[in-house]
Amino acid sequence: MPLQLDISSDMEEYGHEVSVVDVYDIASEIGKEFEKIIDAYGTEAVTSLMPKVISALEHLEALATKNERENTTVQDLKARIAQLESDKIEKAEDRQRFEKELEQIEDHWRQESHELVGMVTRLQEENRKLSSSLAERSDRSPDDGAKAASPDVDVAVLQRLRNVIDEQREQIRARDREIVTKSNEVDGLSSQVERLSVVGKELRRKHRMSQTQVRGLIDERADFLAQLQDQHRELSMLRQRLGLAQKENEDLSKSNSEVPDLTNKAVYDLDDPNRPRFTTAELKEILHERNELKARVSDLEDELEMYRPKTTESRGRNRRRVSPAMAVVPPFEFPPPSGPGRPSSGPIPPIPLDLAGAGKKGFSTAESNNLPTSEEDDPPVQGPLPFEPDDAPWKKSESGIRKLFSILTTFSQNLLSPTEPSSV
Repeated sequence: MPLQLDISSDMEEYGHEVSVVDVYDIASEIGKEFEKIIDAYGTEAVTSLMPKVISALEHLEALATKNERENTTVQDLKARIAQLESDKIEKAEDRQRFEKELEQIEDHWRQESHELVGMVTRLQEENRKLSSSLAERSDRSPDDGAKAASPDVDVAVLQRLRNVIDEQREQIRARDREIVTKSNEVDGLSSQVERLSVVGKELRRKHRMSQTQVRGLIDERADFLAQLQDQHRELSMLRQRLGLAQKENEDLSKSNSEVPDLTNKAVYDLDDPNRPRFTTAELKEILHERNELKARVSDLEDELEMYRPKTTESRGRNRRRVSPAMAVVPPFEFPPPSGPGRPSSGPIPPIPLDLAGAGKKGFSTAESNNLPTSEEDDPPVQGPLPFEPDDAPWKKSESGIRKLFSILTTFSQNLLSPTEPSSV
């Protein structure tokens, strides 16, 4: 019995120790406190402390798991010891009961033997008395009377002895039946004990399976909590970015409302000497006048050649062999117009001119040179690479504590890397 008391005291000590669920609750509370510290003082306050706390919690988780296994083993041993002690007590009680029954049977047999011995002694005494009386009567009475009396006495004694023997035989049979009944009861109790032991083993096996399922559910709960915290953190960051984007949108809308609409309009610096100063219509008119002047100058030169002497006539012919249509006007800038109110247009490129009077043809060539000949290329697609999935097979499995604290690490990295408004 002292062994049972020691085991019960040990079980009370095991019952007050920390379990795996308690370790995860402590880890979640510590994570919340870390979040408060990070919100208040930044990630630098917990950068050196967080790995140590995670390592300590992992050691505590391993010790709690080991404690649960040892606690289960101790409970199994305690149940086995209790069963053995109960079997021992039952066997001792059965033995004491059997010993008492044997003592009672022996006492009964002893008492019956004493009674039978006394009865035999009494019968012998009576037999002697009867024989003496019979001898006396035989001397007094004739022989026929004595012979008739002795058989009656012997028959009565034998009948009584037979009755006693029958009663004792019935008692012995009753005792045998009781012994058989008790043995059957003992066999039934032993089979029931075996069945209960099998049921206890099955229940312990189911208990271990339920503990394994509870640990798996605890790990899943830690994963779900970590994912939920990640989602909350991402949601808060997206809300912050949304606020920044809305603020920038409002600023842009305000700036757009203040700036005039410059759609299909060109803005130039008045101090730029290379700014355009003529419209297309003005340029057409100027070029047409210039071509007319060139044609008139050419006509005047022809008339002048007609009135020159012959020595200079060949020189004029060689000069006229150069086609005025091949002349190209170099790029030039016209002086600013004298009258105000002339609108300005785009820059003027160099234009080929027909000096024989084809001003319109030269202008059409100038317009064809102003058309764009190159197509805009699409810019290359840029953006961040996709993240790896959480259930990738090449990723290393982490403990529940590290999964629970992964949100803090992600949050610290997000705080250390500055976010740009343009990425919204």
